[in-house]
Amino acid sequence: MIAVRNPQLRKSFNRSHEEVLNKIGDLLVSDKKIWDHYQKKMREAGEPVNESVSFEDMKHFVENRNYRIEFHPQGNLRVELHAFNELLPILSQRTWSVLVAPKEGPELICSDHPVCLTWKGGRRGPLGYGLKETEVFFPLGRRVGFYGVFETPLHRVVNLTPGHVATMNTRVALNAELHVFSALERFAMWHRGQVREVACGSRSSVQPKPVNGRG
Repeated sequence: MIAVRNPQLRKSFNRSHEEVLNKIGDLLVSDKKIWDHYQKKMREAGEPVNESVSFEDMKHFVENRNYRIEFHPQGNLRVELHAFNELLPILSQRTWSVLVAPKEGPELICSDHPVCLTWKGGRRGPLGYGLKETEVFFPLGRRVGFYGVFETPLHRVVNLTPGHVATMNTRVALNAELHVFSALERFAMWHRGQVREVACGSRSSVQPKPVNGRG
């Protein structure tokens, strides 16, 4: 549910839906015959038609985008529940491992978009939860995370090194929409090829310092 119900994905859904609606509007006013045809269908269906609005006025209205499209939570919820039903069997096809951070630290962080989908091996390009050679990571708590792949699975339980924790924290931080959450004042990330501690600043400042003896 968190993978599909988050601000980032909601914006993406709404942006795509808005583009489709704009294209439909452009098509309707692209030719008066098309406009008249659909007005006739509306009348036949019993839908109200404002006869005082001319085709030229509507064409100007649509092409100049003199309107704003708003998406209500109910509509987003329908899209998200549909996406959830599609995504659940895909996620179940992955082999999942529990990742455990070391007792002495560092700890895992979280964000407002904590389900991290990445390519293996630094590959780039469009991502999808059903694509092979991808990894899904999700922090379950300060010391425990969930990791899933389609191929070459890890052990069921994996004890992480500080470097592994820094890798997962970097993914979580880069995947965030606005906020990153840490139970401690400092957390580990990769910075210029080193595992470093990042301070949680009141003004979102990043103050990295090396983590001595932790690789």
